[in-house]
Amino acid sequence: MMKGKRTATKRYLTLSLLVILITLGSICTLVSAADSTTETSSEAYVAITNVTLDPSILMQYDQGTLAVRITNSGSSPVKINRVELLSEELDVVNYQTYDKVGVLGASNSLFFTFLIEADVKDGTYFPIFYVDFTDSGSMRYPIAVKVDNTALMVSVVKSPDTFTSGEEDKITLSISNPRDNEVNSVKVVPGGDGISPSQSAVFVGTLKPDEERQVTFGITPEKATILALDVLYRNGPNQHNETITLPVTLGNRKVAAELVVNNIEVTGGGASLTISGDVTNAGLKDAKSVTVTVGDPARAIDPDPVYVVGALEPDDFSSFEITCMAPGLSQIPLVVSYRDEEGETYKETFDVSAHIFGNSTTGGSAAGGSQGPPSLQGRPSGGGIGMMGFGSGISKIPVIPILIVIIAIIGVLVAWRRGYLEKIRERFSK
Repeated sequence: MMKGKRTATKRYLTLSLLVILITLGSICTLVSAADSTTETSSEAYVAITNVTLDPSILMQYDQGTLAVRITNSGSSPVKINRVELLSEELDVVNYQTYDKVGVLGASNSLFFTFLIEADVKDGTYFPIFYVDFTDSGSMRYPIAVKVDNTALMVSVVKSPDTFTSGEEDKITLSISNPRDNEVNSVKVVPGGDGISPSQSAVFVGTLKPDEERQVTFGITPEKATILALDVLYRNGPNQHNETITLPVTLGNRKVAAELVVNNIEVTGGGASLTISGDVTNAGLKDAKSVTVTVGDPARAIDPDPVYVVGALEPDDFSSFEITCMAPGLSQIPLVVSYRDEEGETYKETFDVSAHIFGNSTTGGSAAGGSQGPPSLQGRPSGGGIGMMGFGSGISKIPVIPILIVIIAIIGVLVAWRRGYLEKIRERFSK
């Protein structure tokens, strides 16, 4: 019986010891698992908090700067072995720059910058930002990089069909940005063999997406040539340019100022005459410093020897009035002077009839010292004087005798209709 009790006690002790060992093993396993969970949680708090790409959209063969910031928002430091940017399409210029990183402290951030080159076609690519943790695990994050080779649009808005050698003409360009990102430092550089531009370059500045600007500049050609217009701009740090050409053809264009006079009236008495009328700019450019006076052998006198009109735009006109002496003259030379935009002086001479009878003229003879731009020379002598010739013809017709004859005829007809002539005839018959 004592032997049975000892056997039962022994079994009880063995079972109790087994339970204690199992309990201790479970506790150790839980502690180990807790420690492992703590280590994994530290790396789990590391995240990418910012990504920037400059320029935001690359053009073909552009280099861009990709900057990535990672932050440890946990309470424990994290050991990082290396950081890489992995891509099969894009070239990473500074590959293996971050082979050894170190420790990322709690609540701290690290910045990583990669230089990438887009030697690819248009499209969107996804290089992998890779973080290798020292203790265990890693992090991968794809970053979208867009490549678009769309260039600026350049077109000629305004340009003359033909140019004149040695004279400046204006050209207007339109520059548009059809890209989805802005471009910087836009400027236009005109050039060409035999071309003298008014400006060596025209600065435009920044063009935002879908923005359009117009620029105007002058060129002076010396010969027929090709005008090259280079539009330079930057996409981020990358320099680009677009070039268009414009043929420069020389020709005789009637674009200068062209002055004509009309509504001429000559009044006065004795030796003093007053000439009044209108002067009109019938050309395509402004006439500046316009003056009206008389030329030899007539002599301008006070109170209005010279009438200053000033500037006349195309299709604009001004009235004038001058006083002069023209003894014994049948034609008075009316001199109109003006300057062009370059300051060169031109003169036009119009012959005005000296008859005091409200003569009118649209012009006059350009002979006798007429000086003007190419568009004014070569006009036939007396061009535009039809109205003046008509006025001179009226002065030579015996108007008063003709009127007397007409009145007499009308009187005879009236007397005949009323029977006065018959009564007179009967009276003389008696």
